[in-house]
Amino acid sequence: MTASIYLAIPLMILLSVVETAVLPHFPIFGNTPQLALLVALAWGLLFGIEEGAVWAFFAGIFTDLFSITPMGVSSLAFMVGVTAVLLLQYALPTSRILLPLLFAGLATAISFLAGLILLWLFGTITNFLSIGVLPTTILINILAILPIYWLLYMINRIIRPRRVQM
Repeated sequence: MTASIYLAIPLMILLSVVETAVLPHFPIFGNTPQLALLVALAWGLLFGIEEGAVWAFFAGIFTDLFSITPMGVSSLAFMVGVTAVLLLQYALPTSRILLPLLFAGLATAISFLAGLILLWLFGTITNFLSIGVLPTTILINILAILPIYWLLYMINRIIRPRRVQM
């Protein structure tokens, strides 16, 4: 693992605060994007499963810290969603447009369902009626992943340019 952990913690704190304090005032289709999950997924697409899982862990911890869910539920759900999707990355052809879109939808669905199951197991919820917001959440996260992915990609290219060999 690289020193990206020093970037992950403050960025995830900032994203979690924005996600819980600012974005609810500007809903899209009655819902908001899961910025922390999408940044963890984009980071994992760029730097591998280990980095994505670590970023998903911190995304979930700080999401739980600023919400009413029990501590660790979002963290485990985000890690399951991001890791499961990033394992598929090796089986599919490389694409900087289609893969982030597909993976954002899959990671959202997997982490949402894992979170619901964990909340049900802990006795926090008694039914699965909140699954009705899943299609809108998937759509919003699919729309939001490309700007996030391309921003991280461009920042990475500026900070770490490729070496040209002759």
